[in-house]
Amino acid sequence: MKGLLLNALLGLGLGRFGSVWGLPVFLPVVATELAYGFHVHHLSLGGGLRRGVALLICGQLGFLLGALLRPLPGEG
Repeated sequence: MKGLLLNALLGLGLGRFGSVWGLPVFLPVVATELAYGFHVHHLSLGGGLRRGVALLICGQLGFLLGALLRPLPGEG
């Protein structure tokens, strides 16, 4: 659950203040979270795959939400 929150907040920040070129930041974050899950929680391959996909999707949706929160060029 903490991983989903971390990826959502990271995606929100990258979408709001970064560019689309910041999306590869999710790959090492997800890899670290999966390695932690395999080592501590002894996840199976299927469980790790489902967890990795959920983490990537959550981060990407956070990125899209952050991109929608950007101010328009005429604002501000």
